[in-house]
Amino acid sequence: MGTYSKENVASPVSSLPVEILILIFDIYLSRGPVFEDEFHGYYDGYLNSRCSPLILMQVCSHWRAIALATPSLWTFICPSYNPIRYIRHWLAICPKYPLDLQLANRAIEDVPRGYVYAVFNLFTKEAHRWRSLSIDFDHDVAEGFVKLLQSDRTVPLLLEDLKIEAFQLDHMVPVSTFHAIAALLSRLKALRRLIWVDSRGEGPLHGIPWSQLKTVTIKLPSSLEDIFSYLSQCTSATQVEFCTETPLQPQKTRLPSHRLPPLTLPHLTSIRLSRGCDPMWLLQHFTMPSLQHLEIGVLRRNQPFLEEFVKRSPHLHTLIVDERYHEDYDLYVDQVPVSDHEIIAYLTNPSLRAIPRVGIDLTYAKERTLALIQQRLDAHRPLPPLLCWRPSLYQRLVGWWDKLDPTFDALLFSYKEGSVEFSPEYEFDDSDCLS
Repeated sequence: MGTYSKENVASPVSSLPVEILILIFDIYLSRGPVFEDEFHGYYDGYLNSRCSPLILMQVCSHWRAIALATPSLWTFICPSYNPIRYIRHWLAICPKYPLDLQLANRAIEDVPRGYVYAVFNLFTKEAHRWRSLSIDFDHDVAEGFVKLLQSDRTVPLLLEDLKIEAFQLDHMVPVSTFHAIAALLSRLKALRRLIWVDSRGEGPLHGIPWSQLKTVTIKLPSSLEDIFSYLSQCTSATQVEFCTETPLQPQKTRLPSHRLPPLTLPHLTSIRLSRGCDPMWLLQHFTMPSLQHLEIGVLRRNQPFLEEFVKRSPHLHTLIVDERYHEDYDLYVDQVPVSDHEIIAYLTNPSLRAIPRVGIDLTYAKERTLALIQQRLDAHRPLPPLLCWRPSLYQRLVGWWDKLDPTFDALLFSYKEGSVEFSPEYEFDDSDCLS
């Protein structure tokens, strides 16, 4: 069937309403699922392949007009797997819609070192259209990003979402460059969502406009005092995640020597804090009256601090506490495995029992919980109703949940009034080798 042929125009599909054709086009070009710490689904196809709107434009003039008038077909692009000539061709045809740009280089092999920077440089000419940017830094791209932010002509004033990731050990980005980028982010007046991932990160992120951000994800080694400083400035944020793992840097988990002030974050509804943030210590300084979802790892265990924080969070609906052993747990200052007594305290605390959804993530969760149930029955002090379930391959939660999602949550057993009821999943669950 030739391009723009009479047969194309006369085919039944051409008589479909424009709205239906747009829906078909969107499904045809659909991306993969959105990964954690990404704004959009991942896409590694060629810009001239069947997964490109350029192919739809070749069917007939009617389809070409519809494709060019449909922003959803053009706004998202992950160009880093394409020859430069394909990218130039795509940019020449692409309508001037806002761009959701994903510049990845982690999966690219056998390309010259300058390729990623060349791709980045092509899109700097379109920086005024950037709406979201997910970018993997090497040395050259990071330096180019600094220059872009410094220039009044190229600063992406419409940019709302930004993800920065550094992972290349062979072309490491200097710390001074990251500090320069952090200091320049205040020029992005529309920025509302920030993801910053750098497992090697050194030094604090001074200058980031924390107060204007709505969603924050920071994954880099940070001291407790820095984390407190970052979080205290997230006064407009609704979702925050801080993940820091510093087992070989015990100085970063030392408690500040001076007294920190109590603070309120009125808009925060969801917060996730890794073990390296020492969440139970950190949360004692904050009141979050709108908080609904709380996930924490445990470094220094202090259940009274957690209980008091829960009392200050009247809308808290979900609490997940990670008490698993990790291969590095003994490298953290004061880190000790959770005791049976402390597990019982979690499972019987009245303030926690008032929360509709609570899950304690334990190593050997099934075995320890069943043993505790039996111990308490033998002592004529039975535990309140409990569930043990598997929300993911590497998690086994113990607690209570008002409604498990059968799509993701596999119930292993339930306990109520002295009786344990095992599900079919229990027999096939191999938690010992996964914990």
